[in-house]
Amino acid sequence: MQSSIIKKHIAGESSPLRKMLRSVIEVAVYSDASVLILGERGTGKELVARIIHELQTSKIKGELVLVDCTTVKSELSGSEFFGHEKGSYTGAERTREGAFSLANNGTLFLDEVGELPLNLQAELLRIIQEKTYKKIGSNIWRQTNFRLVCATNRDLEKECDEGNFRKDFYDRISLWKCYMPSLDERKGDIALLTNFFLKKNFPDGVPVIDDAVANYLYERSYHGNIRELQNVIKRISFRYTGNGPITLGDITESDRIINIERLQGNWYENNELSSSIVEALTQGFDAKNIVDTIKSLTTKIALTLAGNNREVSQLLGKSERWIQLQRAKEK
Repeated sequence: MQSSIIKKHIAGESSPLRKMLRSVIEVAVYSDASVLILGERGTGKELVARIIHELQTSKIKGELVLVDCTTVKSELSGSEFFGHEKGSYTGAERTREGAFSLANNGTLFLDEVGELPLNLQAELLRIIQEKTYKKIGSNIWRQTNFRLVCATNRDLEKECDEGNFRKDFYDRISLWKCYMPSLDERKGDIALLTNFFLKKNFPDGVPVIDDAVANYLYERSYHGNIRELQNVIKRISFRYTGNGPITLGDITESDRIINIERLQGNWYENNELSSSIVEALTQGFDAKNIVDTIKSLTTKIALTLAGNNREVSQLLGKSERWIQLQRAKEK
């Protein structure tokens, strides 16, 4: 059952992912501890929260209630979390249940918890400790029982040291910490993730992916992590037509040129490039041979990245006729 729950939400077999999932299974199945999910944006923190919720083995299982802390307005935060009675304030036209009530016997997920203001952290601290609260406009104390899961891309320990986050609140929400690896840390999962997303877009059968496309997806940078990869695959799916393989022509022009920002700044100081030049020099190659090799490699990469001669011409600053001749040499 654990395997089926995980595979429904997450794809991958890399070592960092396996390590993270082992930790998630341990805390979800064998404890009711609060969990703090740490990681960059787009790494799938909400998916892990859902896995933790679904893996819980309690006999009475409530809902997973998500609160996006970036959208909680200070003036409405009390109603958002505690609920309110009808007529308790102007605009309270009907009774409302808050997040603490809705999450009873389930899971309360505070996404981007690092965005909560200090005064609201103080208000939530007692409820998290005592599991009791009062609706706005009510004098009745109510009981609630939930597992707390929080997520953030901030360094909350640093925020605590700088006075931007309450240390006592941090201690309560982080009994168990879970680190989400970035996509750069699990590059080996890109092929499985690609297939996972393609299945969602092509439920009747996933098209074959051309080797050049697979190589592009692997080499591409993903500042938005898995979410960015998912969006790239979605755009490819929109453009794809026919029964043949997915080719470079199915990648949008903006996506094909997306790594151009790597050329900004001192890109030539890359350690791998410097090491390759040092190795070539020690093997007796002169500067002209090294420059010619880099030019040839740059041309091959541009021919792979861009779909037509005009785009390659723009990348290399060469005429389209010159590009045609280079393509002929590659055949």
